[in-house]
Amino acid sequence: MKKIILLLIISLTINSFGQINSEIPDSKKETIKTESEYYIQRGDKLTIEVMEHEEFSKKVQVLPDGAIEYPILGKINVEGMSVDILKSVIKNNLRPYVPTPIVSIYVTQIYGEKIDIIGYVNQPGSYQIYKPIDIVHAVALAGGITNMRKVKFVKIIRKDGTVLNVKVSKIWFSKNTEYSSEKRLLLNAGDNLIIPTPRDFDWGMVSAIASLISASLSIYTITR
Repeated sequence: MKKIILLLIISLTINSFGQINSEIPDSKKETIKTESEYYIQRGDKLTIEVMEHEEFSKKVQVLPDGAIEYPILGKINVEGMSVDILKSVIKNNLRPYVPTPIVSIYVTQIYGEKIDIIGYVNQPGSYQIYKPIDIVHAVALAGGITNMRKVKFVKIIRKDGTVLNVKVSKIWFSKNTEYSSEKRLLLNAGDNLIIPTPRDFDWGMVSAIASLISASLSIYTITR
């Protein structure tokens, strides 16, 4: 009798645990299970490699509709899919053609995780970032500034349209912690950093104007 009661208690405990677990929302389960995974998004560039099968190894970019084109398998919707899941999808679908497919997938470029750096830098352009960076590191990415002391300020245009004008002296030549604080100067994905080109003093124009004034005075003196 005691054994029967014990078995009933164990059975009820297992069933109640199963009911509790099944009541967890799907989104919560997914978050717990794949918290550290990266989810593929439109515009990402992927390198898919199938060991010893170059015909199935390919570099692809996720199209605007969230899909990729893959040999034999055709169109695969990958937006929102983790790399591990995509690997399983390709592996399972390749089995009729490859007995034991060994698939590796690399995300070589994350679309949208970029900043644009333009203006008075040696290598203006778009640069991929994996975390927010400060202005000093951003300028270094763009090859630096030829003559830093000629630049008086830089402009940050945030992704949301907010514009910040920051004095260069506050960044490079000052020990003021308020301006060197990461919270104030961090550049996030989608931001633009503009370094205005300094205006050099045109001594040639000054010389030409001086010559013109001198000639005018000479003519005036002669005709007087």
